[in-house]
Amino acid sequence: MMDNNSLRSDEFLNGLGDYYYLINRNFPEKGTLKLVGDRYRLNGDQRTILYRGITSEKKASRRKKRLAEDISNQYLLIDGYNVLFTILNYRLGRITFISNDHIVRDAGSLHGKLREENLFLESLDLLFDFFAEFKPAFVHFYIDSPVSLSNYHNQIINEKIISNKLSGICEIVKSPDQCLKKNKEGIIVTSDSGIIDKTSNHIIDVPHLVLKSRFKARLYDLNKILYKVNQ
Repeated sequence: MMDNNSLRSDEFLNGLGDYYYLINRNFPEKGTLKLVGDRYRLNGDQRTILYRGITSEKKASRRKKRLAEDISNQYLLIDGYNVLFTILNYRLGRITFISNDHIVRDAGSLHGKLREENLFLESLDLLFDFFAEFKPAFVHFYIDSPVSLSNYHNQIINEKIISNKLSGICEIVKSPDQCLKKNKEGIIVTSDSGIIDKTSNHIIDVPHLVLKSRFKARLYDLNKILYKVNQ
């Protein structure tokens, strides 16, 4: 597990500045990540943070304009595992950070393989406690069928919707991304850049709201680091 000190190293900060400079000049993300990562000998987590956490100023500005903060009385379209894995990775002590588009992401690498089932269910409880307090009008969960235990999680989530007296549904789909990109109504709950950049819907960063509300989380903020790097 990487500690926060490695995010303050000269190598990482120099790499962050170079990556941001090149991305803003339309260099390809993957090629730029390899170039910068190799140049500064960044480890896997550091490279993941750059790739997930830094986008061009133009894209970041476009995303920030569509960010909402209040879920009360809203119709929520939820990228289920994306949201829950972010909360879970924070609980596991993995690096969780605020990207330069102001959306929280993490450096975890679960890839659909869930090994911390008890902690996952606790993360689900945290999410529903938050929903029960702030009362969205409707919650529509989409969860990925390839993920292990997705049938069980689908059942649990639907039960929690009922027990918390919420209106909503959870369904298993092959690709939540495709469902969310096509939906023109409601607020989308995800940190997936591919979804965010393809939809005109508003976005809400529920994991960030949950972590602030329940843990007073003080997360590593790439916006502040970029500001210092660029001075």
